[in-house]
Amino acid sequence: MTPMTTKLTGAIALLMLSTAVGHAEPFKIAVSNSYIGNEWRVQMINFMQAYADKALKDKVVLTVDNSGTDAQKQIAVLSDMIASGANAILVNPASDTALNSVIEEACAQGITVIAFDQPVTAPCAYVVAVDFNEIGRIHAQWLADALGGKGNVIINRGVSGFPADTNMNAGMTGVLAKYPDIKVVAEVYGKWDNAVSQQELTKALTANPEVDGILNQYGTYGALQALLNLDRPLVAMSGQGENGWRQAMLQYKDKGLKGVSAGDPAVIGAYALKVAADILSGNPPADKRVAVPVPTVSTDTLKPGVNVFPDLPPTLDADSEIPGANLGLKIADGMKK
Repeated sequence: MTPMTTKLTGAIALLMLSTAVGHAEPFKIAVSNSYIGNEWRVQMINFMQAYADKALKDKVVLTVDNSGTDAQKQIAVLSDMIASGANAILVNPASDTALNSVIEEACAQGITVIAFDQPVTAPCAYVVAVDFNEIGRIHAQWLADALGGKGNVIINRGVSGFPADTNMNAGMTGVLAKYPDIKVVAEVYGKWDNAVSQQELTKALTANPEVDGILNQYGTYGALQALLNLDRPLVAMSGQGENGWRQAMLQYKDKGLKGVSAGDPAVIGAYALKVAADILSGNPPADKRVAVPVPTVSTDTLKPGVNVFPDLPPTLDADSEIPGANLGLKIADGMKK
């Protein structure tokens, strides 16, 4: 064997070894968050920082940047993260397509990129997200079972044209199509807002005196207020993971309210951080698309202090764990400022 061959063989062996064991700790992980204007996003960041402190202490150096809804600003932030020598970038994107070029640049430099909560279309990026179509299916199947496969239903949608609304509604209507005795008597756009949902459902309930169930993408507490203000019987309803909806489920359980709560959990950022640390340690997931199981709670499975918090603000997302993830976080971890 020649000296050149020996050097080449050694270099290949070193490359194979570094690939097998991943990057050296502590990993430099940068988080690029877009919108930070609601409590869900604040919780998301708090959960990520808590997971880094608790589960990844001395293993990661975590930095966070909130750039707002302007995709161009987020592109500039991502460029800075590349230049800083990050090992991994976690991005909650302002756009599913506008960031692709800078994401591809990061990948070309050996940086692991994970889009979480919302997907991107750059092929090199991992995506850690719930399936909004699946959330819609969970809501609708629960309601169909609660109604015994028949009844009049109102659908309270989100914001027209947004992918989350389109996908969640497709999941709902796909399930309802299997039940010909369930009739959709009204469809409203509550814009994922309690006040708008209350206003729109008040009109729909007034126009439809016989309603047996309401499918809510969000704004479930507003839907409940519409029923109460009209002195209508409490009907089976679905909603996402907001603490206020679960508080209402608990409060009105003995008055006939049946409900399910299933949605996109704020703790998803911590789960994405866990995936990033695994990848950098040489243990990547089997697929680029990591499906996040949807935390689901019904009226029958409410547990105060575990998945509903009577003494905490109704605006909180009530989930601090993702099924099977074993993150080890508590609701208080998402409330740190």
